[in-house]
Amino acid sequence: MKDTDRMKMDTLPEPDAHQQDKTLKTASARRRMMAALAAAFFCGSFFTLGVGGAYLRWQQQSHAAITEKLEEIENLIDQYYLYDVDEEAAANGIATGYADALDVYSCYRDKEAYEEFQAHNDGDLCGIGITVAQYGSDALNVLYLLDDSPAAGILQPGDAIVGVEGESVESLGYTGAVAKIQGEAGTSVQLTIRRNDELMDVSVERADVVNSGIYFQQFDQIGYLRISAFNNATPAAFKEAIEELMQQGVSGLIFDLRGNGGGLLTSVSEMLDYVLPAGDLVSKTDKDGKTVVMYTSDDDCIDLPMAVLVNESTASAAELFACDLQEYGVAVVVGTTTYGKGVMQTTYNLSDGSSLTLTTDYYNPSSGQNYNGVGVIPDIECPLTEEQQKDFVHFDPDHDPQLASALEALSGEKTS
Repeated sequence: MKDTDRMKMDTLPEPDAHQQDKTLKTASARRRMMAALAAAFFCGSFFTLGVGGAYLRWQQQSHAAITEKLEEIENLIDQYYLYDVDEEAAANGIATGYADALDVYSCYRDKEAYEEFQAHNDGDLCGIGITVAQYGSDALNVLYLLDDSPAAGILQPGDAIVGVEGESVESLGYTGAVAKIQGEAGTSVQLTIRRNDELMDVSVERADVVNSGIYFQQFDQIGYLRISAFNNATPAAFKEAIEELMQQGVSGLIFDLRGNGGGLLTSVSEMLDYVLPAGDLVSKTDKDGKTVVMYTSDDDCIDLPMAVLVNESTASAAELFACDLQEYGVAVVVGTTTYGKGVMQTTYNLSDGSSLTLTTDYYNPSSGQNYNGVGVIPDIECPLTEEQQKDFVHFDPDHDPQLASALEALSGEKTS
């Protein structure tokens, strides 16, 4: 499944892509365009990725085989295809198909999709200001509303969105439903929600919103932070939340990473530096087996007991966050074994404003032991039933055994 919205990729800043001049001069411009596009796409990837490791080494034989196949396809199109060819669509199709054939996380984005991807990394969205998760196939569960959310007073945490614009969430899927909720500012989206076992239709006007991915509250003397993203806006909001909770005199912190599919390594590393003592945070290992430390932390850190909530949908950068806190011995991890994504993607700018995201390295927590395909194993195993999974969005330890276990681990007292 190639689902780069639901399973957010761990990315690095984008270097400038190699730009190669392409001149198409013959009567068969389209055919040469296809071949030139293939060559430029491959060569651009080589020069961009070759710096510091030669990540892709295209053999002449395989390069020729790919070009030959494209030319053969183009000959058939010239001879037999009924309609005119949209050359831009064909170019994007070649790039998309090539990237899709690599692995589940590598992908090509055209200019428009890349701009949306960058806005997402900045936390800038046009939508209705809610954070959702999916625990079954039939609904999006509303976790919380952002500050000044367009949905304020209409939706509430715990609502289940079962339909968008007359289509069921089950038929749309997670990514399709989220995409349909988003749209141009000033337009409205029609939602069907389930609340207390009753269905109702509501209309919410979309607006530009910033989602830092941080929500926090307090349970007695324990501070609780839900981290739903690792974008450029997350570290500052994370620090502000912890500072406010510490000013209120909390004696411990719980970080809820359930359903967090990851994000930017730069962001998660900055957040880890804030809570961990001096030492390595993350290293990367390339295809040649070379390992280098990417980020370290300094001596400044939070001196409070901590717990981390995880589940099978905790992935990528979120797993790194949980694993580092576990390995440093400063937090107890509660929940179920995580997703197990320990590979890193790097996004490269292409000359026309599009981008290529490639899986380039394994990334490792402080111990250097990669968890790809394995996941992070919790210290306290605490699976949830399907009903409990739906209920925990209410942030109520009486309905959330994992939260209750974390509170008990930090306070030493049973919460129910």
